[in-house]
Amino acid sequence: MSQLYLDFEEGRGRAVPPPAGEHATACILVQEMERIARDGGRARKILIARTRGEGKELLRQVALRGRSWVGFEVNTLRPLASKIVARQLSAAGRTVIDSFDEHALVERAIDEALAAGRGFRFPTLREKVGFRDAVRHSVAALRLGGIDSRSIPASERATDRQALITAVLRRYEELLEAGNLADNAMVLRTATRLLEDDAAAPPLSDPTFLLPGLPDRGLAGRFARALQDRGATLLRTDPVEGMRVPKGILWDVAPPAAAGSYLHAVERFEGPRPRIEIFAAGSVQDEMRGVLRRAIDLGARWDEVEVIAADPSLYGSALHALAAALDIPVTFAVGLPVERTRPGRGVTTYFQWIENGFHESRLRALIEAGDVQPPPPGDRLSGPDLARELRRLRIGWGRQRHLARVERAIEGLDGLKRRPLQNEEGFERLKQRRRENLLALQALIRPLLEATPPVDGTVSPARVATGVKSILARVAPGTDTDDTARDRLLRQLDRIEATLTRPTDYPSAAAIVKSFLQIRIPAPRAEGMAPWSSAAGHLYLTDFAHGGATGRPYTFVVGMDSGRFPGSTMEDPLLLDRERWHLGRGELPLARDRIAEARFNFAQLIARLRGTLTLSYSRWDPTEARELAPAPELLQALRLREGDRTLNFEHLEAHLGASESRLPRAELATDVDAGDVWLRALASADGRLLDGLDAVGRAYPRLGLGMEAAEGLRSDLASVHTGSLGTHSPPLSYQELSGHTFSASGLGSLGACPRRFLFRHVLRAYPPDDPEFDAHRWLNPLERGGLLHSIYQHALELARERGLDPEDEGFLALALSLVDAEGARKLWQVPAPSHSVHEWEMAALRDDVRSFVEMIRSEPPPWIALEMPFGVTDDPVAIEADGRPVQVRGYIDRLDDHGAELRVVDYKTGTDHGYGGKSGIYDGGRRVQHVIYTLAAASVLDRTVSGMEYHFPTRRGENRVWPFETEELSAGGLLVATLLEGVAAGEFPATDDAKSDCRFCDYGEVCGVRSGNWGQISCRFADWTARNLKDLPELGSLRRVRNWEDE
Repeated sequence: MSQLYLDFEEGRGRAVPPPAGEHATACILVQEMERIARDGGRARKILIARTRGEGKELLRQVALRGRSWVGFEVNTLRPLASKIVARQLSAAGRTVIDSFDEHALVERAIDEALAAGRGFRFPTLREKVGFRDAVRHSVAALRLGGIDSRSIPASERATDRQALITAVLRRYEELLEAGNLADNAMVLRTATRLLEDDAAAPPLSDPTFLLPGLPDRGLAGRFARALQDRGATLLRTDPVEGMRVPKGILWDVAPPAAAGSYLHAVERFEGPRPRIEIFAAGSVQDEMRGVLRRAIDLGARWDEVEVIAADPSLYGSALHALAAALDIPVTFAVGLPVERTRPGRGVTTYFQWIENGFHESRLRALIEAGDVQPPPPGDRLSGPDLARELRRLRIGWGRQRHLARVERAIEGLDGLKRRPLQNEEGFERLKQRRRENLLALQALIRPLLEATPPVDGTVSPARVATGVKSILARVAPGTDTDDTARDRLLRQLDRIEATLTRPTDYPSAAAIVKSFLQIRIPAPRAEGMAPWSSAAGHLYLTDFAHGGATGRPYTFVVGMDSGRFPGSTMEDPLLLDRERWHLGRGELPLARDRIAEARFNFAQLIARLRGTLTLSYSRWDPTEARELAPAPELLQALRLREGDRTLNFEHLEAHLGASESRLPRAELATDVDAGDVWLRALASADGRLLDGLDAVGRAYPRLGLGMEAAEGLRSDLASVHTGSLGTHSPPLSYQELSGHTFSASGLGSLGACPRRFLFRHVLRAYPPDDPEFDAHRWLNPLERGGLLHSIYQHALELARERGLDPEDEGFLALALSLVDAEGARKLWQVPAPSHSVHEWEMAALRDDVRSFVEMIRSEPPPWIALEMPFGVTDDPVAIEADGRPVQVRGYIDRLDDHGAELRVVDYKTGTDHGYGGKSGIYDGGRRVQHVIYTLAAASVLDRTVSGMEYHFPTRRGENRVWPFETEELSAGGLLVATLLEGVAAGEFPATDDAKSDCRFCDYGEVCGVRSGNWGQISCRFADWTARNLKDLPELGSLRRVRNWEDE
């Protein structure tokens, strides 16, 4: 029950003066209510509306027009019926159940009907949420239609579908009786029976008024008609000319009083043309921007504007985002999706975390955004700091990995080594900060995992709800709207925990919980259920079911495409239309009835509007990448506007013209934000963009830098944008090479692409090292190669330690055992996407190790060192590069002693593609590892090194060997010096060969690398280098390197 207590006395003036002209004329329904307020004074009056919100908005109009709303009590059919039957149900000991109890009871009825049935052919569907929802909805439709199981005739020819619904309905009725329970249908049926019983005390002790549009079918319709029989008055409203009133709507009208009544009877309208505007937009966002532009252009205050949306969720979200950026106050009649609040985001991400295999990145995003926080004292820590700490753990995915990795990191803090040049005090502060972060993460994650039920077994929605409450407990404080969302979500979860205890598989249980959590939140905060009222100073967005009640002079109807309106004609999947008609004889709505009612309700909405009306739709659906057609009602609106019933859709398309877009329309002189101002200034009258790049670049310096960089790539002059940094005084770090130590891979990347070398070794912009989920792959090539290198090393070391000859069977067994050991260690570091992928890759690793054993047996190596380090400690190793020392570092996979000389061996775990043939010795400067390793080995051991061999000991590599003799590498030192000359000169151009060097580059996203058809690779930076390599002096170093073996 809702009592409105504010009193607006007659003669005291209006809160908001109505505008002059037609704006001041209220719709017929409001005039009826004015008359009731005038005649009834302050006496109690009951107003029965479709929703409380509708009744409140209509009474607000009455109050704004100077009449008192004191004495009006707004109610709806269901609560009124509950009030009427309360005494009788209480005397009978019956308990009225809510939607949660009803859900649980029907679920039980489904289980028992399936168990005791005739072998229904639904074995694969019985646990599916969609199937059970369809059964539940069919049962509810029959109950609310006044049809019980006894009224359904038994038939031997009934289908499994019909028999199942009948059995579930019968069992549900039995459960209601056994538990002495009453559902909505029983409440309405009992209330109707009491009203129809002449012997009962008259329940209508106060004047009662029914608003038109109430249901007139099923139990709700019987109850409304019984109220009429007891003296309730059906109020009149604006008529809908040219349309029949659909069965199922309670309706009474007065003579037409406004143009809107003639939407479907254009030829009968006589009077001035109505103020109707129609436009089309390119997107939903553009459509809402067009609404705001027109509202401002009309000179409307925000609280004079009502937006009625066909899809309030989609359009409400779009308006919320736009209004928040522009600081426009908005109230939402049906609220905002809970996902737009902090608690809603937390719940949504929690389910995504679980459904994505407990992927750490989902949880990290919540922490980084500050949406969730650890319990005290961890709540004082920075969200981004905690997110970085969590990322550093490299959890990847997997339920068991989260706490295990956190706890391992906590244990490892005591063994953390201080870095060179790091003072003791700073080191201890770092350890303490990391310990606080890790303990906070542990306190946050442990309760979540403990409350989350297992996902690979049976679980009830109640258990799932307990897990959801654990994430809500950690949602950070927010706005009033966030607090409302949290409270309402918790109320829903409490009811789920108390009622929905039937076990099922986790996906089904989670789907049930999510369906109950798809609630809408009032914004700004309000009490009660939707729809929520409009507010002074606020723009108002509502939907078709609740629109047109505010009486605001400017109405915008959005989302009028044929996909959203008038809706779908799809039948119920279980209770088909022919069965509905056979059982209900009009008491059960059919699919075609929904369309007829939707079109009629829209027409009556338009009929009671006064003032200026604007209708619109979006021409493009990005989710399905298709064009959208306008709803037929837009054509009717155009016909009414023009007074011409012969207009067709071609005329409508011509009238709509160009789509509303981000570019302001010339005929609208108002801009909603700075973006509109800019775009208007940058566009000509016919919509063509002018050359305003210089002006934009000056106004937005960072954007100007980006445009300057793009221009640099179009020019054939070297610049900082193409990697030409030049020399500086005092010198920058890359100019002072004497103190640098280079790895072989670093010099190789310099030869392949100096730009890549700049990113990684000068700027030290390291690529992310997060585990990446790939459903078809466990280890990437780098991780796989590292694992095989470790196995090769330990196999040779342990074999020598244990006296095993490569020909011994024990050597193969030893190598294969290392696959298992090293594979388990790697699994701890990098989670596998699935057990089958892990087993497949482990089998492939074993096969590669067998290939290695075969290669070793074919020529047992006289090795003297494995994974021999050089230059990695404080003792640098220098090689000679054109007479100058260059410090290098690295690890030599294997060093063999052939008596008079040594030979370096490097393992490659891929194919030998790129070796031999046109690649030559140095592959255009990309291959310098053999030069570095041979010179370093000779320097460290002071012995002659004959050369280096690349071994490919895998099945893909086919145990091939590519040798390079020292004599061939004599010019390698000069090549290294030439590479470093370019570094010292500050020249870091991109490669000239995108196909060879950009395909697997870590910085492909930075450079804009694109993959085309047939293996084509393109990079705009590489294209610039290739175009200018022959001519520009700044590319001289790279040019000499590429042509090294030709000169």
